[in-house]
Amino acid sequence: MDSTLIHTLRQAAALRRKWSATQQPSLLGWITTADPAIAEVEVEWGYDGLIIDTEHSPFGPPALRSVLMAFRGTDCVPIVRVGANDIYLLKTALDLGAGGVLVPLVDDAAAARAAVAACRYAPEGTRGVAPRRAGNYSRDTATYLAEANDSVIVMVQIESLTAYRNLDEILAVAGVDCCFIGPADLSATMGHLGDVRHPEVVQVMCDIIRRCRQANRAVAVAESADVKQVKRWLDAGANVVGCGGDLGFMQAGFATFKASIREEIGYAFQ
Repeated sequence: MDSTLIHTLRQAAALRRKWSATQQPSLLGWITTADPAIAEVEVEWGYDGLIIDTEHSPFGPPALRSVLMAFRGTDCVPIVRVGANDIYLLKTALDLGAGGVLVPLVDDAAAARAAVAACRYAPEGTRGVAPRRAGNYSRDTATYLAEANDSVIVMVQIESLTAYRNLDEILAVAGVDCCFIGPADLSATMGHLGDVRHPEVVQVMCDIIRRCRQANRAVAVAESADVKQVKRWLDAGANVVGCGGDLGFMQAGFATFKASIREEIGYAFQ
């Protein structure tokens, strides 16, 4: 019987195959709080995977390990957005048991190749060999080492005008499983800071989606939990959307409660 940690690796491989087909839509959620109890709630929501955001949230390795433990035995794939395209950060995330990584600010083919190499064992890459937790604390190391190169998901973020201009060369890099459009940073580099719905930004995003699909490459968009916007990107051709997460749903739930209690009993929160 497969260990639950090897199950996580094989769920990542299955999701990677789903994305390579680029047909069925796939939704990912976000984890931005370093509380494993919240992660335990989220892994049951039914997302294909959850992005653990260590780039913009206060995660160190111990906190990341604790959150990754919440995925054990589930079908939800943990994908860690690392803080930078750094071999140490990528190795740490994978050794702790991530099924995939999301690499920010990949602006050219060299950066894409570096990200892929850091996630693959030799001779395909440069990842150091010590998958302690990922290999179930030495119990399943041989199985992990045999399957990891063909299973771990590598997503690269296209989130600048430079990346957009270099998109064709990034798409030519073998081992990139999905190009992930980051509207916030992309809009900033286009001179539209904070305006991810600006027509020029939307036009570039649609062109990125079109070119990724022409190259038979999975393409994702970071979006809110606005269902109409999720549908918009799926209709535009994206096959993966990162939508909704812990803090957003908590804020939305409280906003609904706040409005309802004011209407029912006239109580106004300060």
